[in-house]
Amino acid sequence: MSGADAKKKLAAASSVLYPIGAAAFIVALWAVTAAAAGNELLVPSVGETFAGLWEMLGESATYAAIGGTVLRSLEGFALAFAAALLFAAPAVVWAPCRKLFAPFMAIMRSVPTMSVIMLSLLWATGAVTPLIVVFMTVFPVIYSSFIAAADGVDRKAVQMAAIYRVPLGTRVIRLYLPSVLPQIFESARSTLSLTLKITIAAEVLAQTRDSIGVGMQQAQSMLQTDRLLAWTLIAVVLGAIAELAVTAVAAAVRRLRYARRKRA
Repeated sequence: MSGADAKKKLAAASSVLYPIGAAAFIVALWAVTAAAAGNELLVPSVGETFAGLWEMLGESATYAAIGGTVLRSLEGFALAFAAALLFAAPAVVWAPCRKLFAPFMAIMRSVPTMSVIMLSLLWATGAVTPLIVVFMTVFPVIYSSFIAAADGVDRKAVQMAAIYRVPLGTRVIRLYLPSVLPQIFESARSTLSLTLKITIAAEVLAQTRDSIGVGMQQAQSMLQTDRLLAWTLIAVVLGAIAELAVTAVAAAVRRLRYARRKRA
């Protein structure tokens, strides 16, 4: 076996073993904390929590809540992503646009999330409030990542493309996309988890039907701490799945680009 193959296998093993080790440490810490507390109402044991989770997985309402929250998260993220792309494109090409948008982005980044939630409750229904909150919170983050990614493109290459009058479509595909895609995927990976957390927080206050947020709030009000932690585990798993999905798409895009370069 060559040194390169050994390094690849070691890297693959590490990518699996490290998360497993981290999860085992968290479960051990959880078990110790529950034993020290000695009160299932305050800190349920690992077994009690997973028993509650198993019970919840047998209820159709659980899947309706998961589906509702995931759908709202994806809708809010898609709206924010599309709007960020729409605003970032002219801001990258024309400097006055960037200066014009800058104060609005600064205001959106500074407005407290709780303020957005409270105002949305006055202006919209419980089903729409999470979308508004996600958009207002995530949109400036994605916009800034687009701008930063575009600013990282080689300026000399951009100038050469302009001098030789390279068509805009060719510049976007051959120059901008290869430079900005890695940062865009990284931004999407982290922002999707943020989107899920914001959606759930908004659902709690908006009392959105068929939502993880309402499930958490009901468990808390009924002092069912095991179910509250079970809902938390579900949210964590959903966030991990979202990040893994983006990572898988990014890897597939890299492989496709590499295959095309080889054919060329």
